[in-house]
Amino acid sequence: MGSSRKLALKIFTALALIIAGDVIPSRAQIIYWPLTAIELAKQKALSIGCLNNLKQIVYAARAWSLVHEGRFPGEILAVTNELSSPATLYCPANLSRQFSTNWADFRPEYIDYEWIPQANWNNVSDICCRCRIHENVVFVDGSTRQASGYRSGWPVVIAGPLRQDATPGSNIRLEVKITPDAVLPVTYQWRRARLSLVTNVVFVSNPDYPNGGYWTTNTKANFGITLLDGETNSRYVIANVQTNHSDYYSVVVSNAMGATASEQSRLLVDPSVSAMTTNNHWSAINCINNLHQIGTFARLWAADHNDRMPQSLSVMTNSFGLPIFGWPVVLFCRFDAARTAPADWSGVEFSETSYEVIPGDGEDFEAPFCRCKVHGFYVKMDGSVVSKPQFGGIRSLGNNTVELNFTLFAGQTNRLEVSTNLVTWMALHCWPSTNANFLFQDTNRSSQQFYRISTP
Repeated sequence: MGSSRKLALKIFTALALIIAGDVIPSRAQIIYWPLTAIELAKQKALSIGCLNNLKQIVYAARAWSLVHEGRFPGEILAVTNELSSPATLYCPANLSRQFSTNWADFRPEYIDYEWIPQANWNNVSDICCRCRIHENVVFVDGSTRQASGYRSGWPVVIAGPLRQDATPGSNIRLEVKITPDAVLPVTYQWRRARLSLVTNVVFVSNPDYPNGGYWTTNTKANFGITLLDGETNSRYVIANVQTNHSDYYSVVVSNAMGATASEQSRLLVDPSVSAMTTNNHWSAINCINNLHQIGTFARLWAADHNDRMPQSLSVMTNSFGLPIFGWPVVLFCRFDAARTAPADWSGVEFSETSYEVIPGDGEDFEAPFCRCKVHGFYVKMDGSVVSKPQFGGIRSLGNNTVELNFTLFAGQTNRLEVSTNLVTWMALHCWPSTNANFLFQDTNRSSQQFYRISTP
């Protein structure tokens, strides 16, 4: 091939690449937004709903006993006339069938609660009913005992699919992890939910005035769910995702014991995500989200450990001995260039995550619990996140002197500034990156002044 032909071929190839660049999407970018602590919190809420059902059942049994010479009911069906709805007999965590709300549709074989007929009314320590889904029980005196989890074999979702923001052309992987002791076989069914908003106009009556009241408008979320044909594995992959894939996704997990579902995870596909992946502002928001999740996990873990806050990330495991956090991504800050989230927990060294626990008094809700090693943001014992320095107060000492009380912020330089007009600010003092409470006295206060802490 002659040199002129080679040059023409190079020019043609370059033009083809330039033209292709107009139609081929830019490099795929995905931002993960872990909300796994919220999923665990909702599972805890379902367990509380189960406890309420158990209480209603034993109260119904007591009512039945009063009209049957104090006898103890021999079976749970004996007390159904004392229950306001058959829904009380279904554990809210079991999604394997539609809850019956009227007795005409009631099917006794679907009852989720096991009656203990040999219990003694006179022995308050006797268990009279237990849940077939949870290990929750109720005693004959109406008191309950909440278990830390589910019965062995139940298909517990321990890590639901992550919420993701992605650029068009990305390959999306939605995945669910369940308890290792789930009874086999286990089946999966992925679902897509389209959100629509329904506006309702409701009249609120005022009992103090006949025919009085007012109209109010509220908006309610409505999800239209579609089963995804053929998507019956623990992992759902969408190759070359496009904007029309933006929606909410979840998975139903079933076995012989029943069925449960993951929380709906939002998938947003938009070209603007590309700018978010390299933007420090969005990296900070992502870090704050991670800290919120870690703080929520800590409080949930403490609830199962006599309200003791964990002293390290590594001790925060679930009832199966696995990390409570769901997916490793929650322990890695997007702004952390030195660390990358592994795909699974086998590659995680807890001393090498982006976040570290600050051991402290769990009763002091203002104390830091966990901080980001990069930003310096931290979550307090009460679950709130601090991402900037905070003023505690100002006190006049006389002689043109004021005492300033504030908390410095780790991760960046803290600069105390003063102004007389809120427009022009002058630096008074600078402190290095640290988490500490400080008192500072300004002895040159000759007029009205304003103060602030900035982190340039």
